[in-house]
This record gives sequence, C-alpha cells and structure tokens, in this order.
Amino acid sequence: MTPLIDRYGRPLTHMRISVTLRCNHRCIFCHREGLPSNMDGVELTAQDWGFAASVASSLGIKYYKITGGEPLVRNDIVDIVRSIKDSGGIVSIVTNGSLLAKYAEELADLVSHINVSLHSLNPEIFRKITYGRLEPVLKGIEEALCSGIKLKIDYVVLSLNSHEYTDIINYASNKGINLNIIELIPLGMSLTEYNKLHAPMDPIEKYLDKISVKKDRKAFQNRPTYILPSGIEVTVIKGICNPEMCMHCTRIRMSPDGKIKTCIYRNDNLLDAYPFIISRDAEGLKQLFIKANSLREPFFKPERIVEAVHSVNGRYNVKKRGI
Repeated sequence: MTPLIDRYGRPLTHMRISVTLRCNHRCIFCHREGLPSNMDGVELTAQDWGFAASVASSLGIKYYKITGGEPLVRNDIVDIVRSIKDSGGIVSIVTNGSLLAKYAEELADLVSHINVSLHSLNPEIFRKITYGRLEPVLKGIEEALCSGIKLKIDYVVLSLNSHEYTDIINYASNKGINLNIIELIPLGMSLTEYNKLHAPMDPIEKYLDKISVKKDRKAFQNRPTYILPSGIEVTVIKGICNPEMCMHCTRIRMSPDGKIKTCIYRNDNLLDAYPFIISRDAEGLKQLFIKANSLREPFFKPERIVEAVHSVNGRYNVKKRGI
C-alpha cells in the first residue's frame, strides 16, 4: 500500500502507540509522550489495537512503536504486540527494562527490536533519575539478548548523567547494542527544572566524530548516525529547535484511549478515534487517519523556528539552534 503523503511531502509510515500512562518508574524528565494531564485512564484492549493497526496498515502505516508510560506493566502486552503484528505491522517496544526479563522470551518472535532506557550505569544516579533500580534493567537486557532480541539503548543526556557518555557508549559497544543518545526536550517540566536538567550535546558529538569510522543519516527524521569500530550504530536525537528532524518526520501518535496525535508538541488538534475503534467502524477510522495526515506539519520549520520555540508550553526560553 502506498503511504499517505502530507502537504509537506512527508509519507506517513510510522505510528507511536502509548498503551498506558501507568509506570513503575518516575523519571524526573518524563513528558508522558506529550499527552495532556487530564486523560481519564481508559486503555484500549489488545483486540482494539489490532483493529486500529489493521486499518492503519491498509493506509501504508507499517511501523508501530509501543510505549507508555511503561508498556510492560500491562499484563496483556504480549497480546497487544501479537495483535498488531498479525494486522500487518512491524512492531517494536520502548521500555524502561525493569520487567523485560519476565517477557523477553515471549516477545522474541514478535518484535523487530526493543528500545531499553538506560540513563546511567551508576545505581545511585540511576535511582535519582528514575526512582527505580538499575539491577532489574541490566538483567532485562541480558535476558533479551539471550532470547535473541535485537536491542537499542536509549540514553537521555542530563546534567546528572552527561559525564557518563563514554561509559554508556563502551557498554553498548561491548554488548553489541545500538545506542540512541537523546537530548532533553522541554516538555512536562517548568523552565527552572529544564534549565537545571539540560546538558549540552556538543562534547558528545565531538567525541563521536573522533572515534567513529563512518557518519551517516537515518532516513527516519534525518537523524545523524555514527558507526563505531565495534560495529554498533550511535544515533544522536535532538528533538528541539531541529527543522531537519521535523521535516523528515513520518509518524503520528496514539494515546491509550484512542486519541490520534499528530506531533509530540501539539494537543490542539487531537482526533478521537475511540468511537470508531470500539464500534469497529473501519471506514470511519480510515477517514480519521486521513484527516490526521492532512493536519500533520513540521513543528519546527526553518522560517518559524523562534515562534515554535516560544510556543512550546508557552514558557520555555530555549535558544535557537544554528541551522
């Protein structure tokens, strides 16, 4: 199926699905996938998500990223992944890893890969960032590798952990795991909190330039990727003030209760797919996805970057990034 194309020439091929807002960690930078705080806690079933994915797949949406909250707190998470896969989707998961050991074997034949959040290798710093324990996360990584699951590590750079970037890179290299190094974005926190937690990415990028054997770019969101001597890929994700990333975005999002969200930074154009999903109205849901695609636009555009920066929650004084 040929994917939908928005008015900026961007195909719609990816969907990021938050299946729950519940989480067993309390990360200090959590942005709840940009979802509003007044959501009522309704969670669609595995069968509901399978139906939604079958309609989305018919429109050319091929890749489905399951996230939360923490998706593995749902005891039907394997059923959710299976239902989406059976509907024609290629499924991956983002998890904090604390429950991964429990589900690794069952998920091994269902997912293309799993992203595990690993923001520190120091148990105390890890606890300060996540209010969770490091040991179960490391155990989950080992169990997933033993089950043959392809992993990626997600490392959000903060003032608390920015000194650990070489340790995280070495850990990923030694395990043969690709790595995403992610800049903090100003969602879900006050200006004071953001300024306190934000850390510059320049030293990390200079280090990667120095040690990499090749630099490339991912087609998805035009993300810069470094190939290291170990063979792993390290991708740098800078989601604030980055028109190049926005102009190459091919994704929409869905909330646990079936709201369609066109951009992590926007809640002013949410579309409610819940009635169509519950009633199994395939044509109605199809038209809603088509409408969502028509509403898609890059949040950060080269000609409007300052305006976009000031509109993020209306209170962040983020410097314009040179482009």
